[in-house]
Amino acid sequence: MYLKVRLPIPINSNPGMVFPRRQFAKIDEVADLAALYIDDMLDYKEMLDRGELPQERATSREKGQPLCMEQFYRLLGVCRIPEVGKDRLELPTRPNDPSECEELVIVACRNYFYPIPVKAADRGRLTPGEIQAQLLHVMVDAAGAPPAPRVGLLTTMNRDQWAKAREQLIKDENNRTNLELISRALCIMCIDEAGGDRPELDGDTNGLLRAMHGGGTRYNSANRWFDKTVQLIISSDGTIGMCNEHTPAEGVAVIRLAERALARAEVADKPAPPPVLLPAPQFMKWNLTSELHRDIENAARDFDRQIADLDLKVYTYRGYGREFMKSCRTSPDVYIQLALQYTYYKLYGYLVSTYESASLRRFHHGRVDNIRSAHSAAHAWAAAMCTADTPPQPDDDGPKKVSFNLYGEQKKLELFEEAARKQTAIMEANILGRGIDNHLLGLREAARETLGELPEMFKDPTYGRMIEYKLSTSQVTTTTDNTFVGYGAVVPDGYGCSYNLKKDSVIFCISSFTSSSVTNTEAFRQSLEEALDSMKLMFQNRKVEN
Repeated sequence: MYLKVRLPIPINSNPGMVFPRRQFAKIDEVADLAALYIDDMLDYKEMLDRGELPQERATSREKGQPLCMEQFYRLLGVCRIPEVGKDRLELPTRPNDPSECEELVIVACRNYFYPIPVKAADRGRLTPGEIQAQLLHVMVDAAGAPPAPRVGLLTTMNRDQWAKAREQLIKDENNRTNLELISRALCIMCIDEAGGDRPELDGDTNGLLRAMHGGGTRYNSANRWFDKTVQLIISSDGTIGMCNEHTPAEGVAVIRLAERALARAEVADKPAPPPVLLPAPQFMKWNLTSELHRDIENAARDFDRQIADLDLKVYTYRGYGREFMKSCRTSPDVYIQLALQYTYYKLYGYLVSTYESASLRRFHHGRVDNIRSAHSAAHAWAAAMCTADTPPQPDDDGPKKVSFNLYGEQKKLELFEEAARKQTAIMEANILGRGIDNHLLGLREAARETLGELPEMFKDPTYGRMIEYKLSTSQVTTTTDNTFVGYGAVVPDGYGCSYNLKKDSVIFCISSFTSSSVTNTEAFRQSLEEALDSMKLMFQNRKVEN
């Protein structure tokens, strides 16, 4: 699903995650926080290597079923490698003796990449203070160095173009060694310069944009390696977040990793200065041909165009949250999915293929199937909500009487309840392995491999429309305040919409593309606000009537 897509992966595939903003008085504090994050990544990797990750179990729908934990083992030390036609994943091998496993991180600063060994077989792992000292050296060294070649921008290219550029890059042995180090590193720690915010946007939206793409090539977009599964981002102006390559794992595993690091950094002691300074890290040197320099310049131009095309808004709806939805005897996820169908119908007068990820972790190596929220019951309810009440008619005596269309209000509730039952049934079928999308995907790929061509069914325009998700959604719940996850739309004339349900509010991350004449993020946001307000009135009217 991911490796065959040829589009650039930032914006189109990689989600961004925003952490709570910090205030740094000096660069030592930036290095302190980065060192604590790296130290926790080491703890987490060692726990994985020992096989000590606690087994999770389902908490609803056949409670107690064990959940597959494989995704958690595919985060650290993982990298996507571009190849023509289809990329591949490089995964670390599980060590026989975890205590002897060597680890490194790559620190990106001012577009330079510094490999830092954080655990060696002969001396064990670095202390947080030693890591902090290495990071401080990187920040000072990069500040005094001439402008770096913006090699990281190659990872923003169309995947086939990047694959061909990489073939040129690895002809040089030094470049090949650099790429091998990046591939096996635990993660990329991106130490960003301040800047890249758009003045017309709010802080939440700017934070997500910088997590997703770095703010543009004038700012921090070249200070990235987008193929790496985990990129932690700390900016000197306090903007903090993460960008993750989506192929190895779903959001739940990534968020668990991030929130653990956040929580531990909050209570950890300040890294103590090391008694002895280690050898200073050196940035990677690249040997670039004139053709590769042109590739980098072309990548910069194209990526800035993509960034300009992204129409994104982080919107916190404060009218109510999951507690009110539960009081309506409705699953909050079902409630929001129907709200999104209503939102789209209000804007366009019809529904479109909708994607909502459904976890399949009840199954070995299970990833996701698709909860299809655009069904006939949702359509009937959305249409009823958009139908204006019949205006009061004059009676026989002439003067108009004020009246309320009680049947209409009751009918809307009945249609909502029917839509909620249908949505719940589709959701339960999916998480228990009875969805349709994965089965069709399996049949399609098996047919392609065995027959060498696609059967007519998969060439039918209806199938094409079915998998063209003009509304791509997911519930991405975080437990830490002021954290949220967003991503781009998956088709040129579609919307992306993640949502994070809080007790008395909902954080939506809404995206579309300005180049589309069909979509408009602000119009969608406004329609969503109106839909949620109308739904509250619908339920309040029922309570008054009761």
